[in-house]
Amino acid sequence: MSIGAIGRLVVGALLSVSLLYGCAGESTASLPSASVLQSLASPPAGDPQARVNLGKWIYTVQLYGEDLTIYRRHALTLTFDKTLTKGVSSPLGTKATPSGWWYVSNGGHSNVLVYRTTSRGPEGPVATLDDYGQIPSNVDVIPSRRVVAVSNYSTVGGGAGSVSIYLNRQAEPSRTLTYGSDPLQGTGVAIDHQRNCYWSFNDPTTGNGSIVKFTNCSGKGTVAVPAIASSAGLTFDQRDDLYYVDETVGIYKCRKTSDCHVLIGVSKHLGLPVSINFDQKDKLLWVADASGYIDAIDPTSGAIKYHKPANGGPTDPPFGIAPAPGG
Repeated sequence: MSIGAIGRLVVGALLSVSLLYGCAGESTASLPSASVLQSLASPPAGDPQARVNLGKWIYTVQLYGEDLTIYRRHALTLTFDKTLTKGVSSPLGTKATPSGWWYVSNGGHSNVLVYRTTSRGPEGPVATLDDYGQIPSNVDVIPSRRVVAVSNYSTVGGGAGSVSIYLNRQAEPSRTLTYGSDPLQGTGVAIDHQRNCYWSFNDPTTGNGSIVKFTNCSGKGTVAVPAIASSAGLTFDQRDDLYYVDETVGIYKCRKTSDCHVLIGVSKHLGLPVSINFDQKDKLLWVADASGYIDAIDPTSGAIKYHKPANGGPTDPPFGIAPAPGG
């Protein structure tokens, strides 16, 4: 199934839920405010999470079941731990920081849920980022959490997608980035180490997808990667090499943001890649495969190092994946 077909199913589900609950769902109304979000934060050098062993985890998000799945990770073995549903409504993308802060784009409630990893797994949600009037589809965050970028699939009313930028751990967007005038459908988002934002989207008008760059996560976008058949997730490694998903082809690896080539193609073992994220120090590229699997890919060779049926299987597959600690 192409991203166009998946996109129609996704946006239909998200629009229905968003219109039913409004832009801030009842389930999240009692979560902490922006001031509490700031009080939970500490400078990256003094982050208390950096001084304790939080273990290793893989977090996935399931759109169809409206739940989050927690796996304990032991080397290359994942063991199901639990499922979270509190405040979760049509989740799609997700990201965890090196110190274990976990962000989930929560499309049905027009917000982003924020969790804090402990030695027992994630705690929370401890706060939310408001994304009023939007349907968030993915999220990225720098290690200090002072820049968060959220890809919006569309507005609640069906308008064009965009990117919401949150600065200095605020719970409201500092600005919203748009590109062109077509009714774009936002998919992935990633921030490089120079704090530039990259946004992937599909354009139903042209039938193609693209990745655009917003310098300093601001201003007007410029095309970084054009003519993607079915654009989905993207991420950067520690060298600022871009990796992105074309669902009809597979996962691409670039030298910086050019000279891109297929790292691994779709096959019986990589059925429908949707979202990708690195674990700490770029050891493995983890893939949410919407055909019902979790994969770990060698970022140098493209070889599949781990292939596991997701807890929900093909009826409730993962649409987002976040190793914790993240890359």
